[in-house]
Amino acid sequence: MNILHQKIPINSNGENLLKLKEIARIHESIKNVLPKDYILITSPTDIIKIDGDLKIINIDCKEYSYNELIEIIEKSEMYNGLCK
Repeated sequence: MNILHQKIPINSNGENLLKLKEIARIHESIKNVLPKDYILITSPTDIIKIDGDLKIINIDCKEYSYNELIEIIEKSEMYNGLCK
């Protein structure tokens, strides 16, 4: 599984330069052309390919690596499947 992290353009005050609908349209356009083994995350950061133990996200002062994030996503998908 691969993760792409897409950057939303922001101004010097940290406000989005695009409307939410435009961000969603761009996200979906890119997501629709990616292979099935890709996950697209859209936020105010650069687009990079993430893999292995590279620390990519910080939640509640804890850094999460690609491998840890994939495990969280897989558990979430299993949980969502059980709740249907």
